[in-house]
Amino acid sequence: MSRLPRPPALSTPARRPLRTGSVALGMLLALSGCNNFSGEERQQAEVVGDFYRIHLKHNAPGLPSADELRQFEPLVSRSLYALLSRAEAADARYQAAAGPQAAPLVEGDLFTSLFEGATSFAVQSCDSEQDRAACQVSFRYQQAGSDESWNDKVLLVRENRQWRIDDIEFIGNDQSSQREYLTDNLSDAIQQTE
Repeated sequence: MSRLPRPPALSTPARRPLRTGSVALGMLLALSGCNNFSGEERQQAEVVGDFYRIHLKHNAPGLPSADELRQFEPLVSRSLYALLSRAEAADARYQAAAGPQAAPLVEGDLFTSLFEGATSFAVQSCDSEQDRAACQVSFRYQQAGSDESWNDKVLLVRENRQWRIDDIEFIGNDQSSQREYLTDNLSDAIQQTE
């Protein structure tokens, strides 16, 4: 099987490690955002909040590590977990074939619109209709003179009476480094290795 050359990576600033204070502030903002919800909305907001707290804690670009993926499993739908696992396997195949100097299949933050990711977030609202829901999440990236704010939409599905993240719609403020949906990005990464 022949592989097409990878397109050059976007020219964006290098990811900088987050400071503990930024992560603590992000967690505080995320927790405070859930107080305005009740019932189903609270459950949805908690799932989204737990997901992004794990993600900000790991602060890793690209595909999630095996440890992060295990932590995400109870928070994401079966189909999204399967797609994340397939993308991780595709990346491992690609790295084995291309060698240790090859760039990863997915660069930058996978779960937000901004390549650098977020330093804080807050779940703003959640709306549901039967077994589907959507939560608006505001994000902020503050590091070394940069200050970016944007919103993304997290799509949820009810599986076995539990709300789980099924996809993310990258809305951003015209600065998104992603395609429109997380599942599109993951499918593209998988197709690059086939």
